[in-house]
Amino acid sequence: MKLPPLAALRAFEALARLGKVNLAALELHVTHSAVSHQIRSLEEYLDVRLTERNGRGVVLTEEGRVYAYQIRQTLGEIAGVTERFLSKTRHPQLTLSVLPSFGMFWLLPRLQGFIDAQPGLRLKLAASMEFSSFEGGLIDAAIRFGHGKWPDVHCEPLMQDSLLVVAAPGFNLGCLPVDAESVLGHPLLHASESWSTWLAAAGVEQMRPLAALEFTDSTLMLEAARLGYGIALTRRSIAHAMIQCGQLVKLTDVEPLHASRYFMLWPTHTQRSAQLASLLTWLRNEIADYQSSLS
Repeated sequence: MKLPPLAALRAFEALARLGKVNLAALELHVTHSAVSHQIRSLEEYLDVRLTERNGRGVVLTEEGRVYAYQIRQTLGEIAGVTERFLSKTRHPQLTLSVLPSFGMFWLLPRLQGFIDAQPGLRLKLAASMEFSSFEGGLIDAAIRFGHGKWPDVHCEPLMQDSLLVVAAPGFNLGCLPVDAESVLGHPLLHASESWSTWLAAAGVEQMRPLAALEFTDSTLMLEAARLGYGIALTRRSIAHAMIQCGQLVKLTDVEPLHASRYFMLWPTHTQRSAQLASLLTWLRNEIADYQSSLS
């Protein structure tokens, strides 16, 4: 890939942004003629007129305005990547990608303990439902829910989960269903979980639930359940806190294990950092306490 000279790009971007050659020269700590030379060399490289003279000095052509905008975006990205790279080398930092629902309902209520135990660590949470790409080094690790067979990553099991149906205490004027058949007779809220596992555990696998409201994110679904929109099938891990504080009620004793589980992922081409090792140790302790509270 053949690229234009960086000095020429910087000179052109400065001229486009500041509007005058002398101001660009002042910002770049070079002479007026040096800026003019760099811009001429860039035009020769591209074989495109980027500037033209008028009575007041140098102005951009239409092609120059388009190119300047694109170059400004690219140089900004380079500056941002460089700043993040330098920041990580100067200060201990860990960027963790996490599912929004797990991050909000399970991780955040416990996270202060880890922060207090790591006073020098800069922790960044990147909420995403997409499978994390570790290309570019912007994410160090990810907590994901699934089968654990993802390519090109270390995959550390964290914990299992279970499925249960919940509703707000005041749903249906407080007359809550207590068995699978009556659950399916009410408005159902659906996100990503499969009803078939829960129905099989309840012994009514032949029944077919029809969702009244569907969501792409469990966070919104649980909020809808709290507001009384209907009955939600959800994971224990993300509903437990809302059940404990009385915002939601578990409707039946049916609670099968989920076919998937939580994993910590990090790229195979990197070693597990001290910060990630500390996070894993803390998570295992928190998970053990959480699971003990369920028994």
